[in-house]
Amino acid sequence: MSVDVRTESVHVTTSPSTTTTPPRARTLALIRAVAGREISQQLRNKNFWSSLLATVMLAAISLGLTTLLDRDTEQPTVAVLAGQGALTEALRAQLPVTELPDAEAVRTAVREQKADVAIIGDEIVVLRKLPDDLGRTLADTFRTVTYQERLRALNAAPADIALPAMRVTALDADAARVQQRTITAGVAVIALVLLMFMAGLGIAQGVAEEKSSRIVELLLAKVTPRQLLIGKILGLGVAALVQISVMLGLALVGATVAGLFTAPAEILGTALNVLLWFIPGYLLFVTLYAVAGSLASRQEDVNHVTGPVSMIQMATTIGPILAITAPASPALAVVSMIPGLSWAAMPVRMAYSSVPFWQVAVALALTVAAVGVLLAIGSRVYTGGLLQYGGVIKVRQALRAARH
Repeated sequence: MSVDVRTESVHVTTSPSTTTTPPRARTLALIRAVAGREISQQLRNKNFWSSLLATVMLAAISLGLTTLLDRDTEQPTVAVLAGQGALTEALRAQLPVTELPDAEAVRTAVREQKADVAIIGDEIVVLRKLPDDLGRTLADTFRTVTYQERLRALNAAPADIALPAMRVTALDADAARVQQRTITAGVAVIALVLLMFMAGLGIAQGVAEEKSSRIVELLLAKVTPRQLLIGKILGLGVAALVQISVMLGLALVGATVAGLFTAPAEILGTALNVLLWFIPGYLLFVTLYAVAGSLASRQEDVNHVTGPVSMIQMATTIGPILAITAPASPALAVVSMIPGLSWAAMPVRMAYSSVPFWQVAVALALTVAAVGVLLAIGSRVYTGGLLQYGGVIKVRQALRAARH
C-alpha cells in the first residue's frame, strides 16, 4: 500500500501539467508570491500605520494653521454710527461695514471685538492699535467724503464732485488657482520624498535582516535573486501607494471642506499627476535602497550603505524648490529632464505652467530607460551581494561574485 502511494505521488510531481508550465508564467507567479508576502508584512506592520497616522495628523495641523492664517488676512470689519450716509457708503465699497444706532453701541462692538475699528463722526475708535494700512484707508475715505460734501455746499456741478473710476485689468486672472496648484504639487512631492525615504530605508533593513539571518538562502532555493528583487519592489510599492493614497485623500478632502481650494477638480488632477510621476521615481530609488541593503552584512551597516542613496534622493527637492521660487528659470527645464530628478520637478512645473509635450515625453522616456538600466545592473549587484558576508560588500566585489 505504501509503495503504491509513493508511486502515485511521483506520478503527480512528474505530470505534464507541471513540467510543461511556461517559464514566463512561473516567473510571474514567483514574483507575485514575493510581492504578496511583502504587501502582507507591510500592511501588518504597526510602524507602517503609525507613520501614516503621524503624517495625517501633521497634515491636519498644517491645514488648521493655514486656515487660521487665512482668517488673520481677512478684511477688517468697521462699525459706523448711523446717520453718516456718504461715509458709510464709501467705506462699504472697500470694507465690511456694520451700521449701529448710537455711539455706545459702536464702542461696545469694538470692545467685544465684533468690529476691528469704529467710526463716530471724525473719530476713529480701536481696541488697542490702529494698523497703518487700515488707518490710511479710513483717512483717505474720510477726506474724500468731506471734500465732496464741501463741494456740494458750494453748489459745485455734479461732474466736479464725482470722482473718476479706474478700470481694473487682470494680467493673470488665474493667478490664485495657479498658486494653489503649484503649492499643492510642491508639498505633495516633498511629502512623497519623505515617505520614499522611509520605504527605501525599510526595504534596505529588510534585505539586510534576511541576509544576516540566512533567511535569504531559503528564499533563493525557490526564487532567483532578480525575481526576489522585483517582487520586493512591487510589493512595497503597492503598500506605499495605499499609504500615499489614504494620506492625499484625507488631505484633499480636509482642504476642500475647509474651503482652501477654489478649484478642487484642478487640485485633484494635480495630485494624480504627482502620483503618476512618483511611480518611476519610486522604482528608481527603492531599487537603489534594495541593492544597497544587499551590500550590508549586519543591520549596523545599513545606514552606511544607504547614505549615498539618501543624499541623491534629497537632491530631488531641488526641482520643487526651483519650481516654486523660480518657475521661469532655465535651470528648472534642465532639472525636469534629468532621470531621478524629473519625477519631482516635472509635476510641479506642469502645475505652474504648460510644458511642451516633447519635454514631458523625453523626461518620461529617459526615466523609464534609467529604471530599466538600473534594474539590469542593480539585479547583478543584488545577486552578488546577497550571499557575500563579512562587513560592507563593495559594488565591484558584488559584480564579480555575480559573474561566478
